[in-house]
Amino acid sequence: MKVAKQADALLISHADVQHLGAYPYARTHLGLSCPVFATIPVVNMGRMCMYDLHQAKVNEQEFDVFTLEDVDSAFDKITPLRYSQPTALQGKCKGITITAYSAAHTIGGTVWKIKKDTDEILYAVDYNHSRERHLGNSVLNVGTSQGLESLGRPTLMITDANNADVALPKRKSRDTALFNTLAETLRNAGSVLLPTDSSTRVLELALMLDQHWAKNQFTYPLILLTHTSYHTAHFAKVMLEWMGEDMTRTFSQTRENPFDFKYLRLCHRVEDLEKYPGPKVVLASNQSLETGFGRDLFLRWMRQNQTETDAVNTLILTDRAAPGTLAAHLYNEWYSRNSADDAAAAAGADRPEVRSPIEYETQIHTVIHQRVPLEGEELEEYETRKRNQAEREAQQAAIMARSRVIMEEDESDASDADEPDDVNLEDLLTTQFDLYVRDAGKSGGFFKQTHSYRMFPYVERRKKFDDYGEAIMVDHYKQASDIEQIEEAMNAGTGAKFGGEDVDMDLAEPILPARDETPTKYISFEDSITVKCMLQYIDFEGLTDGRSIRNILAKIAPRKLIIVHGTPQATEYLSNALKNVAQFTNDVYTPDVGEVLNVSAATNIYRVRLTDALVTALRFSKLDDYDLARVSGRIHFSTDMTPTLDLPSSQDQIPFEPPVLVGDVRLREFRKVLQAEGITAEFKGELLLVCNDHVVVRKMGTGQLLLEGLLSPDYYKIRSLLYAQHAIV
Repeated sequence: MKVAKQADALLISHADVQHLGAYPYARTHLGLSCPVFATIPVVNMGRMCMYDLHQAKVNEQEFDVFTLEDVDSAFDKITPLRYSQPTALQGKCKGITITAYSAAHTIGGTVWKIKKDTDEILYAVDYNHSRERHLGNSVLNVGTSQGLESLGRPTLMITDANNADVALPKRKSRDTALFNTLAETLRNAGSVLLPTDSSTRVLELALMLDQHWAKNQFTYPLILLTHTSYHTAHFAKVMLEWMGEDMTRTFSQTRENPFDFKYLRLCHRVEDLEKYPGPKVVLASNQSLETGFGRDLFLRWMRQNQTETDAVNTLILTDRAAPGTLAAHLYNEWYSRNSADDAAAAAGADRPEVRSPIEYETQIHTVIHQRVPLEGEELEEYETRKRNQAEREAQQAAIMARSRVIMEEDESDASDADEPDDVNLEDLLTTQFDLYVRDAGKSGGFFKQTHSYRMFPYVERRKKFDDYGEAIMVDHYKQASDIEQIEEAMNAGTGAKFGGEDVDMDLAEPILPARDETPTKYISFEDSITVKCMLQYIDFEGLTDGRSIRNILAKIAPRKLIIVHGTPQATEYLSNALKNVAQFTNDVYTPDVGEVLNVSAATNIYRVRLTDALVTALRFSKLDDYDLARVSGRIHFSTDMTPTLDLPSSQDQIPFEPPVLVGDVRLREFRKVLQAEGITAEFKGELLLVCNDHVVVRKMGTGQLLLEGLLSPDYYKIRSLLYAQHAIV
């Protein structure tokens, strides 16, 4: 709570529970009120993630941590950003600029660059250097020049140690292992459960399996089961620009959206699976197996003697899940069994790149939460209570309606007593016109009486106004054919055209299905279940492996590094591995949860006033958008104003200072400069540029450039061109 109230800005990197699960609660209950920033897909998919999580919890127990209204309110306050879009913060954060770059791993996943004055902070957790089916690689990929040259050498980098001690098999091997396990289980009349999230990594699995089904023309049902499956697929369709180049190129060439699934069926209730009897493959949320449809199907399918036949079902884990969850426990069981197989492999047996599934049978003691219908006396008591409540509400509504009528009549009498709102037709027909009569009922006082004339009654109808002017009734302007067409489309449940434009009637439905109004109650009980299934783990987390993490950090070469968000073993492993990287910083921190670090940079900025004479004597050099000059002078201090810097006097002893070259030269850009001057330049490795086979430009780990070679005309020409890329002060 203390941290939430003190936060000045919040940056959200990914649209999963690990990165934004506490956001609605913090916004509603912890006093979080600062500006929040995220990319457009993180906003859309994050909302779907929290919808699914809320509905999963509500379906099994009383849940008041946050409501759907809290989710909407929180996500409506997020400022959406695009990649490479610098954004200047305001308020307390004035002077700070943030820029989002692609982290891959999830759609809209972000690496954040935070800049203020001369300091830069690079925040990069959960990124992927490899391309996938629906995502390109991260901006941190060592093979891309944009990322390492625009983000390299930051003042501080914050990264994680996930997968730091992991070596991943090739993607082709993992795909093959998944397809083989699916095929074997389905041939043996078993079903397969893949627990996954509801909005991010599920897109890669869904796309991969749908394409595999289409290629092989399988008839086995392939199902995505989440509370928001329809809208998750919709958002994926409309956000292709945030995905990899392969996706956009395929769409441009074929005009077919890859997320118009041909074989994958979208469901949002467990009962929907009854439409698909026999062996099937189901992607279900939540990947932790602690809640949601994934847990429901695990308790139904993976228990002994729960299948109609003797077939054994298969559980495939695609990530390691959070510690302490059921999925993490199953992963540890699978890993320990395969570790025993590793000992046999070390004795001479061949070990596959992806470890095989295991036959898993054990007793699990767990707590089961359920929502069940009311019966007997509980149902009668509930109906009586609802009936009494309805009667009270009806009485209260009647009282409110009567009070409203009285207030409206009073307002009408007070504003215009001579203009009745309603005209009685019977009175209208019996009225006489243009006939002078003495109206004895109205007196004008002691000396005179008023005279009145009967006239045809006229009531001026008052126009209604809204924020945009006079209110109109839309139905008055619809043609009968349009109304009939929309009604037919709604009855048929398909899209329609209105006014020449397509209307998607499916998306007009609520994101979450209407809650069942059947009277229910929540129950919890402990149970020991016998689990019997085939169990396998295949890594589809979409994260960088250990070797690539070390290569990326070595190329970025931050001045200080903080490692967070990893197991103690992985964190220690990465910290020790970086000590062996040549010229890597020694300022590597591995704080514990809740530990506060002071990593302030040793940069001091002072404000002084320059005299006109000094400014006139300065010799400026241009560097990008800056004008740089070296200043030497005498400072005059005053008690009532900013210190003044003036030209040195003739008595001052000013030592000679050698020229300083300022700027960050990118070797790829410098290579283009050399080639334009007719000099052959080729890379030998990432940071070594060989020019005319005689001169070498080497970029050191500290960012400094080293020029080596024979003293020749080429050497001096290349040196002059290199100097020209800097500002000399």
